Amino acid sequence: MAKGAMDSSTFQALVDKVQQETTSSERKVEILYSCRGFYNADQAARLLHCYANPADKIRVLRILEPRLCQMTCREGRDIINAVSIHNDKLIALDCIKRVLGDYRSKLGEEYILSAFPFETDKYRAMQILQTVNSFVGDYVAAGGHQGYAALGGLYTQARPMVPHLYGNVADQAQLIPGHGKIEIPPEAQPGVVPSIYTGHPSYAYPADRSYDEDRGYPGNSSLGQSLPGDYPKGAPPLGYHSGAPNPTGFLQLES
Repeated sequence: MAKGAMDSSTFQALVDKVQQETTSSERKVEILYSCRGFYNADQAARLLHCYANPADKIRVLRILEPRLCQMTCREGRDIINAVSIHNDKLIALDCIKRVLGDYRSKLGEEYILSAFPFETDKYRAMQILQTVNSFVGDYVAAGGHQGYAALGGLYTQARPMVPHLYGNVADQAQLIPGHGKIEIPPEAQPGVVPSIYTGHPSYAYPADRSYDEDRGYPGNSSLGQSLPGDYPKGAPPLGYHSGAPNPTGFLQLES
C-alpha cells in the first residue's frame, strides 16, 4: 500500500512544536520520534532545517527513513542538500535510496550526483545506489550442477558433451525479460462474421468434434450427430426462451 504524506496543517503544527522547543536538542528529536505519519521530500527537508546540530540531523534522518514516501531523485536532492557535512550527505543518500523511483535513469543519477561536490563522494554515491539494484534476471543460468564422486569422478546433471544443462547460451539470453521475440496472445478474428454488437464475442471458430467422434462408444452412433450445413448455424442454446430476432447480432447467419 502506498504511503500518504501528512497533511499540511498537521505538519505545520509539528514544525511549530519543534521550533518552539529551545531548551533541549534531545527534546526536539523526541518530538519528531513520538509523532506519527509519513513525510514527502519537501516535508523531510523542512524538518532537517529545523535542527542545527549535524548529529541531530543524522538522528532525524534515521527516524525519517521508514516514514518517507516515494519520491524522485530531483526531490531527494533537496533532502541531501539539507545536510551540510559531505560525509553526512552520503548517510542521507543511504537513508532515502529505497524510496527513489527513478534512480536507474541517467537523469536521476545526475540529480543525485549534483548534490555531492567532491569526486570521491560522487563515486561512493554511485556505489550506494548500486546496493538497491538487482541484476539477477540479466544473467544467463550456469551449466549443470556438479558434485564430487568417488575416485575423482563427478556427478553432473548435464548430458555428455553438453556443458550447459539449460540449453544454448544464445537461446537462454533470448528468454531474459526485455529480450527476444515479443509474444502476442492469440485473439479471435471477428472479421469473418461481424456482429452488430461491438462488445459481443465472435462465433466464427472452427467446428468442434462431436460427442460421437470424441467418445466413439459402441451403440451411440446415432447420438451426437452434428447439425447439417456449414458452421456456425445460429446462436448457442442458452435456454428454451432465447428465440428473439438476431439474438447474437449476426444478421445473415440463417441465410
